[in-house]
Amino acid sequence: MGKEHARILASLPEAELVAVADIDPATRDTISRKYQVPAFADYQDLFGRVDGVIIAVPTYAHRDVARDFLRRSIPCLVEKPLASSLAQAEELVALSQQHGTILQVGHIERFNPALLDLEQRSLQPHFIQGQRLSMYSGRCLDVGVVLDLMIHDLDVLLALVRQPVVEVEAVGVSMFGGHEDIAEARLTFANGCVATLTASRISTKPCRRMIVYSPEGYVEIDFFKKHTLLVQPSGKARALGWRPDQLDISLVGLLREKLFGQWLEVREFEHNEGDQLTEEIRHFLECIRTGKRPRVAGEDGRDAIALAERVLESIRWRQFRLCAA
Repeated sequence: MGKEHARILASLPEAELVAVADIDPATRDTISRKYQVPAFADYQDLFGRVDGVIIAVPTYAHRDVARDFLRRSIPCLVEKPLASSLAQAEELVALSQQHGTILQVGHIERFNPALLDLEQRSLQPHFIQGQRLSMYSGRCLDVGVVLDLMIHDLDVLLALVRQPVVEVEAVGVSMFGGHEDIAEARLTFANGCVATLTASRISTKPCRRMIVYSPEGYVEIDFFKKHTLLVQPSGKARALGWRPDQLDISLVGLLREKLFGQWLEVREFEHNEGDQLTEEIRHFLECIRTGKRPRVAGEDGRDAIALAERVLESIRWRQFRLCAA
């Protein structure tokens, strides 16, 4: 992932890629030669050279690396998850606040144009379904699928519903031993909204989709294709205030034939403008220049980890019950 960050930074006119750090000699040499910048084995050699830093190291190292930059008031964009635990995330947030320093978290879906489109619509989510399935990549093996993949959708849920989560039920399965590779969670929010999320990193094909149901209609988002499908009552249906259960039996067949179009409007949107990683990095640069709060601040990353830990706790509790039985 760090290679992609370097590629984008080197291409942006509003930024200057001044140096990189990586413990792998081959990666250091490749990036250094490609972009004609110094490359170091120790990230501490970047101190005094940079106005901001993107941290794309393994999750277990996020806290230690980000902490050293924040202590020097150097703005940080930390790849998701913010840290390995809630305690570590809270430490980074506290340092960011103490030093008045930008701390952004790489929850990249928040910059997906399909999600940005959804956020502009007047929907009150009542029920949400999310699927995030990935083929095995061999990356991020220091954490399970909850902190690797599901955390994207946990962050999206918190941003959409904006209510406390009052109940969490989850189950997970490890196919190889160790961390969970497949997980499903059911979340209930304080306002009654319910969400179900499924995540897998050993799927036969990728899938990144979410459906948001509300009284105003429902929206299906394909994060991978950046596609939105919107279904909502037509102006005619809203004006008449019709209820299918009160229709004369002779009209039920007609309703079925003309449901989509006359009574329910179906609209599709393709969002092909830009890519979310570039927009995420541009937003980070803007926050450095202006001092404004990031779209995904450290507090948001912390809250996503707090919810992820509740999911993991439910998984462990269920595994204990299954073993005991």
